[in-house]
Amino acid sequence: AYKEQQFPRLHIEKKDTEQAHLCLALTGLPLLHPKRFTLDLLNVILGEGMSSRLFTEIRDKLGLAYSIHSYVEHFLDTGSVTVYAGVEPKNLPVAIKAILEQLSQLKETVPEPELTKAKEMSKGRLLLRMEDSRSVAGWMGGQEILTGRILSVDQVVAIIDAITAEELRQLAQELLVGSQLRLAVVGPIADDEPLEELLKL
Repeated sequence: AYKEQQFPRLHIEKKDTEQAHLCLALTGLPLLHPKRFTLDLLNVILGEGMSSRLFTEIRDKLGLAYSIHSYVEHFLDTGSVTVYAGVEPKNLPVAIKAILEQLSQLKETVPEPELTKAKEMSKGRLLLRMEDSRSVAGWMGGQEILTGRILSVDQVVAIIDAITAEELRQLAQELLVGSQLRLAVVGPIADDEPLEELLKL
């Protein structure tokens, strides 16, 4: 069974690269958690695709990242939420602050048009995936092996449709906590770069 372990909040791997590559992570939800799909939808809003908040705000509007996205992992006994970004080393502190601001804003109510758009995107991706036989086999086999239960596409679509803005807000309040933040950076970063003090939500 998963046991929570104590790790440093910040890890820097010095490397002579053009970009600084960062991963900012928080504890997520395990595979069998009833709010798993709620977290998946929250992640769509945060950082999946070109219409996500991270892409439009950090990359398009602020020009702070060459690439940026977020993703979730659901394991049997734990999970994670991770933001990846590739930025100019000189922009690293301001990029981290901007990412954390987007995480903080998820604790506020998501506007209905944005919620609807995220739901349609989630359902569309699922339905597109089901057009490939190998993906269908992986979808069904993975569920059977890992959970002992197979949810149909229609069931998952119904779950997504039923998620409310308030449920998203409550889950964000629960998971997006400053004490859970962990940051890893690879790049030409100075040893005295005060990054750990930025890790607040």
